[in-house]
Amino acid sequence: MKLIWRIVSHADSLWVRWIDKYLLKSNNFWSVRATTNHGSWMWAKLLKYRAKAKEFCKVEVKNGNRASFWYETWSELGCLMDAVGERGVIDLGVRKNATVAEAWSDLRRRRHRTVVLNQIEETLLSQRHKRVEEADTVLWKGKNNMYQTKFCTRDTWNQIRTIMLNKVSWHNGIWFPHATPKFSFCSWLAVKNRLSTGDRLIQWNRRLQSTCVLCNNNLETRDHLFFSCRFATEVWENLAKNIYKAKYSTNWSALIVTVSGQWQDRVESFVARYLFQTAIHMIWRERNGRRHGEPPNTGARLITWIDKQMRNQITTIKSSGDARFDEALHFWFQSRS
Repeated sequence: MKLIWRIVSHADSLWVRWIDKYLLKSNNFWSVRATTNHGSWMWAKLLKYRAKAKEFCKVEVKNGNRASFWYETWSELGCLMDAVGERGVIDLGVRKNATVAEAWSDLRRRRHRTVVLNQIEETLLSQRHKRVEEADTVLWKGKNNMYQTKFCTRDTWNQIRTIMLNKVSWHNGIWFPHATPKFSFCSWLAVKNRLSTGDRLIQWNRRLQSTCVLCNNNLETRDHLFFSCRFATEVWENLAKNIYKAKYSTNWSALIVTVSGQWQDRVESFVARYLFQTAIHMIWRERNGRRHGEPPNTGARLITWIDKQMRNQITTIKSSGDARFDEALHFWFQSRS
């Protein structure tokens, strides 16, 4: 969508100039044939999403030299080619690649049997009376359906996507400020039970190993890895027992309820949730390494790595100027004593 915006708004870039010269040539972006063999795979994708992009784009006509009469939305009638089709081109006598300014000059007004053709002529005449000597302005639909002269990725995405009205009960434990994105993503996959654990792998191929490579004892499931496995329990207990205290558990379901629930202290809440995600990521990485033949690491080494990650993240937050977590490092050191 943003690339389309750059093209139709005639952004001042080498890429847009190259598109105009070698791919569009004398054509309008909205009218160029989608079956063309020119351009890359990405160009084909841009042409594919024109219909969706057209819903967001319109032109504020001023001198009419840039707005396409047939293929751009410059009036309340919308895209005229969509409204009247190829037959309308013949009935109105306006060339398919004409601009609004050229339509002002070429059109000879007459009465039509079709109501929409009469509306087009009336709209065109009205726009000509408002003509000013300024370049046409391309607009993009933003928040609250307000058109503006700039592209906003967030507003566009929020209008395209399907917004889920009901939040899941565990969202606070997965998405929170200062979380590490790859840790959150790994934890999200774990919550959705979409990690490629042994019990899921054997559903695709019965010959694959399904035993936990960390303890070599049980069937590898999400709930076993986090944190019922003997190896994982050693790591988790060493790091989490003094933080979770009475809430400490190695049961997955109980932990999800705990990390997603309400905490009285902001610092304790962050440290508990960040530790939970860091431990999941590190244990999953160790599991993958062993599955792919890498030398195994001891539980003590994983504890050291997680401890270092916790200290580094807390220090980074402090350096960013967020004073809400100034006591986090002291709290972490206290839990390690």
